[in-house]
Amino acid sequence: MLPSLAGGGAERVAVQVLNALDAGKWDRSMYVFERRGPYLGEVSPSIRLDAGSAASRVGRWLALRRYLRTARPDVIVAFLSYLTVLTAVRAAGVGGRVAFAMQTPVSAFVTDRDSLWSRAWYRRRLFTIAMRAACSGADLLIAASRGVAEDLVRSFVGRSSSIRVVNNPVDFSRVSSGARQPIDEADATRWRPPVVVAAGRLAAVKNYPLLIDAFAILRQRVPASLFILGEGDQESTVRARIIERGLAGSVHLCGFRPNPWSYIARADVFALTSRYEGFGNVLVEAMACGVPVVATSSPGSREIVESGANGLIVERHEPEAFAEALRLVLDDELLRRRMAERARADAERYRAELVALAYDRALTEALA
Repeated sequence: MLPSLAGGGAERVAVQVLNALDAGKWDRSMYVFERRGPYLGEVSPSIRLDAGSAASRVGRWLALRRYLRTARPDVIVAFLSYLTVLTAVRAAGVGGRVAFAMQTPVSAFVTDRDSLWSRAWYRRRLFTIAMRAACSGADLLIAASRGVAEDLVRSFVGRSSSIRVVNNPVDFSRVSSGARQPIDEADATRWRPPVVVAAGRLAAVKNYPLLIDAFAILRQRVPASLFILGEGDQESTVRARIIERGLAGSVHLCGFRPNPWSYIARADVFALTSRYEGFGNVLVEAMACGVPVVATSSPGSREIVESGANGLIVERHEPEAFAEALRLVLDDELLRRRMAERARADAERYRAELVALAYDRALTEALA
């Protein structure tokens, strides 16, 4: 269950997991509050896709309860809207087990400037109380990383018995196919190596100002280009920062790209400057493309990146430190090649088929 299939990490994970679950064992369906988003076309035809039509929160909750009474699922996995799903399931009285697939450290989310809950202390307090109640009422919590699990225990649950860590999947065949496709013609004319690529929502949590400031420092020593893939409410802020730093000719905002891997696979290094990441799907996808990664330290990035082996982790979220990490990778071809080979090998453990087996075990345990 999801609000929609908009272009976010949780939505992509939900589709990939559901697609990969054994159709011989599971009768799979997906319910969304709104039938919209770029991932609609990626849902397998063998999966039943249902959608509500109500505009209000109460209307959505009532529609979801009606759906549950009709479908009567054995297990319900909420990738977002956790409290709404939990209360609707309990009110429907269908006896289904409820699992939350948690993609991000909740305590970081509640203080995130992108979150409506962070704008006043009483909102944060209300959200915290609601999440504690929701997590206590769920039958299973699936954390995308050890960092997410530790945050749940520390801030919301107080115990680990109901938590299982299952990393997010990567569809290797899709990444591999996408990596072989050409990039946009207009972008190809601006592609001047060495190239740094970043991808993700243009949102405050992704901290693009840090990336742009670091890139401005890097450009003093390395004539690199930066391509940023994504869209979001911070686009005007990011664009202004690019102009302010005099980087209009070397930093390119490409908007949302349904196939980011064609860009990533051609890059010399992939950069991620997020304030926090629950897992960092795009890091694994870059590694699957055979590209070394440079990422700021967070629970998700530390779980994926072995600094010095398949990429670099930057502990200090500061432009100078990040610029130096980028320079180290770009200046050393042998290091890049070694990191790229190790990155591709390490990404194998996140194959969608393996992650689906882990989800299968966790959901089967919840049912039992």
